[in-house]
Amino acid sequence: MTRKFRLGQSREAQDLDSRDVYAREGKSASKRRQQSAERLQTDIESHDSDGMLALPDAAPWLHLPEGILTQRHSQIVDIETEDRSQIRATLSGKLKGVKLVVGDRVRYSVVPIEAMDPSLPTCQVVAVSPRRTLLKRGGIDDREPWQLMCANADEIWVCAAVVDPPLRPGLLERAQILALAAGLGFRVIVTKRDKASPKDTLPELDPLREQDVPIHETSAETAQGIGDLLELLKDKVVVLIGHSGVGKSTLINALLPGSRIKTGDMSRYGTGRQTTTSAQWIPVPGFGTLIDTPGIRALSVRGFDRGLLAHVFPEFPPEWLEDPMALDPEDEELGLDYPERLSSLQRLWLEMEERNPNQNVFR
Repeated sequence: MTRKFRLGQSREAQDLDSRDVYAREGKSASKRRQQSAERLQTDIESHDSDGMLALPDAAPWLHLPEGILTQRHSQIVDIETEDRSQIRATLSGKLKGVKLVVGDRVRYSVVPIEAMDPSLPTCQVVAVSPRRTLLKRGGIDDREPWQLMCANADEIWVCAAVVDPPLRPGLLERAQILALAAGLGFRVIVTKRDKASPKDTLPELDPLREQDVPIHETSAETAQGIGDLLELLKDKVVVLIGHSGVGKSTLINALLPGSRIKTGDMSRYGTGRQTTTSAQWIPVPGFGTLIDTPGIRALSVRGFDRGLLAHVFPEFPPEWLEDPMALDPEDEELGLDYPERLSSLQRLWLEMEERNPNQNVFR
């Protein structure tokens, strides 16, 4: 069955609202799309996208025990209790439209507050505590402005393989923006270091080294760097992100030999095979936690503040950040050590452009 997309959606996050997306459609399809878009137009010129993430007041339920949401199955959730055991619960009626995410701290009642199906778990979640941090990425259209990744984490660890698949600095820059917006610590975990020569200094990471971003080179085969990561995990909630195939699951198995996380090989096209299909909450000795996320194709920064770019690209003057589209990365007079960094800045600057809640239509 062919998947159907709502008007304004794109199959690829990097193609959001691009004219090229519509260049290949026929006249009849173009006319239908424009007519549908006109029916969707509203008089709203701005909206509070963060207001869509508001949570109900949890104050009336503070007397109930608190747990951590580790996975959601539609209207049933798994909860980690204070002793790190797992229980299953249903959601109360007022929470069924709330965007819950792995890491949310919830209040639950062992005795159901509302009448419910006797075949379902008797434990019931009735409130969500205010989030200390919220990691999110840009949504796929203006009516779903955010895609939530996890809540209450302390750091983002971005996994980047030396080879298979090759290291892609663009993902690191996008993840850095997400970390800055969420107020999280940011580290780069280089995997599969044993597959490259020790003489390879990985110059793609030089811009991050100049910013003093922590970079850890690891190898699950030789156990290089594994002990250091275990020390960093103590008393922290860390979310792992990266492209499919970079070795996140293999890294977790090296950190926690008893976890037996499923791993996958490279595909025939040189891309990773996705083995993690939903965010997984993985307890770590020393009261730490890893949140393993599914392999990502792209991290959308749509809707984020352009002011964050000054922290990701500190080598560029402020006037360049105000309008980088006026510059040519191939211009030798600019004296750029890394022209690709300016190209990346231009892509992110365009993607972070402010949007009208009405879906954009190219005519």
